[in-house]
Amino acid sequence: MLNIVSSFFIAVLSGLGVGSGGLFVIWLTLAVGTPQLAAQGLNLLFFLFSAGASLVIHVSRRKILWGTVGILIVLGIVGSLLGNFIAGFVSASLSKKLFGAMLILSGGAALLGKRKK
Repeated sequence: MLNIVSSFFIAVLSGLGVGSGGLFVIWLTLAVGTPQLAAQGLNLLFFLFSAGASLVIHVSRRKILWGTVGILIVLGIVGSLLGNFIAGFVSASLSKKLFGAMLILSGGAALLGKRKK
């Protein structure tokens, strides 16, 4: 039950624009004991449902730049194939450290970045 409640609140934070993907991976690895790579995979599945709900709202409000979406889809496919290839050569321990570093860097950039007016 705690997992369902925690996932719900992480999904709410995702809807509010908080970087909840990192929160979900942290929850899965630290509180639930899920291995890092499995947690990252579950996070991707979790994101599909969060993004799907957001997509419905944005399409209904006609706020989608379809040209940009096409570019991002192509780059996302290339990036996922490349990441999958690289993951075959990286240990789980190094993957955890790299993911933690990415979270720290992106969080720091968000905190220190300039806001557009």
